[in-house]
Amino acid sequence: MKLLVPHDGSEFANKTLDKAIEMAKKHGEATISSVVVVPDLCMSFVGMDECNLLENTLQKEGESIKKAVEAMLSEKGLKGEVVIKAGAPEHVILETADQQNVDYIVMGASGKHGAASRGALGGVTCKVINLGKHNVIVIKK
Repeated sequence: MKLLVPHDGSEFANKTLDKAIEMAKKHGEATISSVVVVPDLCMSFVGMDECNLLENTLQKEGESIKKAVEAMLSEKGLKGEVVIKAGAPEHVILETADQQNVDYIVMGASGKHGAASRGALGGVTCKVINLGKHNVIVIKK
């Protein structure tokens, strides 16, 4: 079984990763990969200096999240690939799932913006469910 766990650095994403690790350990020969999505926010009305600063800041945040995810996997005795990719989160998640031929995408009901705390699925989670061909396991708070 191969699981993909998107991670945005939120505490809820950490809980989701913990659940995925638990699932993987129960299954035995499961592998976990994770994608950290760095939003591609530069637009034509933003100057190059501001764009470069924003990209550098987001890349550093992505590297920090990647290291944290790798540490969580290592602490639980699992190896996994953690990649950082830029783009719209739902598209990056679905493309990564296709490229890695995963069995399941395991993601939280919401991420940083906390839609789940209002009883709703987050926008990215909804798009991944509706646009993708992979089975999605949604972890509630």
